[in-house]
Amino acid sequence: MTIKTQLPELPADAESNLPGPRTADIGDILRPLIAQFDADLNYTGAEPGDDLEGVLRGMHEQALKIGIPYPEGTHSWYSFNVGVYYAHLCYPSHPLDVRIYTGIYTWLAVLVDDGACKDPKQWQNFMIRFQTGLSQMTPLAQAWADYLRLSYEHYAPIVANFIITSSLNFTNANALEGLELPRMSRTRGGENWPYYLRDKDGVSEAYVWMTFPKALYPDISLYMEAIPDMNKYISFTNDILSFYKEEMAGERGNYMHNRAFYERKDVYTVFREVIREDVAAHRRVEVVLRGREPYTRAWREHAMGFVAMHKAMNRYRLWELGLGERYTDSFGRMTSTRQR
Repeated sequence: MTIKTQLPELPADAESNLPGPRTADIGDILRPLIAQFDADLNYTGAEPGDDLEGVLRGMHEQALKIGIPYPEGTHSWYSFNVGVYYAHLCYPSHPLDVRIYTGIYTWLAVLVDDGACKDPKQWQNFMIRFQTGLSQMTPLAQAWADYLRLSYEHYAPIVANFIITSSLNFTNANALEGLELPRMSRTRGGENWPYYLRDKDGVSEAYVWMTFPKALYPDISLYMEAIPDMNKYISFTNDILSFYKEEMAGERGNYMHNRAFYERKDVYTVFREVIREDVAAHRRVEVVLRGREPYTRAWREHAMGFVAMHKAMNRYRLWELGLGERYTDSFGRMTSTRQR
């Protein structure tokens, strides 16, 4: 006798059939929710590092060695600036060489994310070549492989291993999204799929482990219990602070909409639930790290800096809600401290 394991497909309208808000109303719905999210986190802004010029100079030197151009106004230039913001706002107490490393890592990760959408087969093949020790086929792929291995210079072996495995999952998940996701038919049994995909394709875990370079934070046992909730915090905070610009653009392939589809809920109900879950995860991290300086401060800097990065970057459009922050002067040059 054959046991049938295939579950019925969900109808296309499985997400709530309630009409969505008009574009003009989206901000009115999300503004108070995001403001309350800030309050619940006790958000006080970032504590930027004190050597922005050193980060910029070091990242520029590394970019020249890598050989990937980033002329102003291009996608590469934008991606480079994401790296600067991450290193500057999220890891302010890290040694300069580690901040430069995390900035370049971020620049490359954004380029890989974009490249995997355009050519997923190349990044499927990246995995094969990385695992078998072969040279990569493009300068970007080779730089990505090199920077994953470079993590051992700045992080303890176990930590670097997790940074690499998270980065490889990110690369593979992006290839999966391009190659296989368009062919998938959703069923009633896939309710855990949205978080699985979100966890793999967002590289949050790598950034969590990067909070603790070996030169400053050698005792992994003091923070490893909090890693799952740190990972959830980084993933969900990005989802929350990206949601306004995605709603305004009419995007439906994100975690919020995927979860709403499977749970048969209105997406704004899911948004509220994700905020509650995110704040709860952050609180649990605080419990684990209580009294464990300097690890407590390292996480606080990362957690608050990550919010600040979203508020500071035009990409997320939070200025339209009155929730943006500025880290540039009147000439558009990046500054070490918040201007508002």
